[in-house]
Formats: sequence, structure tokens, C-alpha cells
Amino acid sequence: MPHHIWVLSLLAALLICEPVLANKFETIGGGVSGSFRIKREFLQTALLVGGAILAICSLLVVLIPHTNPSYLNYANWKTSAVVLAALSAIMFTSYFFV
Repeated sequence: MPHHIWVLSLLAALLICEPVLANKFETIGGGVSGSFRIKREFLQTALLVGGAILAICSLLVVLIPHTNPSYLNYANWKTSAVVLAALSAIMFTSYFFV
């Protein structure tokens, strides 16, 4: 049997089983009293920690000397700092909207 038939069969089985599993887990998650508050608190903590890590990384990209050509950010450190700072700002902003 060709390889692509197996892949398509596996994908079809996954698509058929997925709604059943989603309903099962939704029932479990919705059945716990106070779970919304716990999930919200966890998400807010994750956003704060992730935003802080990205902010520290952005700061380190700027502060670490760029004199070694073997260094990964030797040429594109400014772009890396901007991207990390933007992701950090998105995570901190998301914290307030959760």
C-alpha cells in the first residue's frame, strides 16, 4: 500500500475522532467549579513571565558586545531587539485584556 494512503487514512481518523475528544475535554473543563478563575490566573501569569523573559532577552541583545563575528546576532542584533521588544509588548498588553 502506498505511503500517501496511510497518511490520508491517519488524517481521516484524526478528523473523525477529534470532535469526540473535544467534547469530552470541554465537559471536564466546564464541570470544575471555579475553573475559569484558575485558567485566567494561569494565563495572566504565563503572559507576565513570558513578557518579562522576552524583555530581558531584548535588553541582553542590545547590551552584549557585538565584536565577535561568530556571535549569532553580530549583524542583525537591531532587528532581533525590535522583534523581541515587540513580542514582549504584545504579551504585556495581552495580560491587561485577559
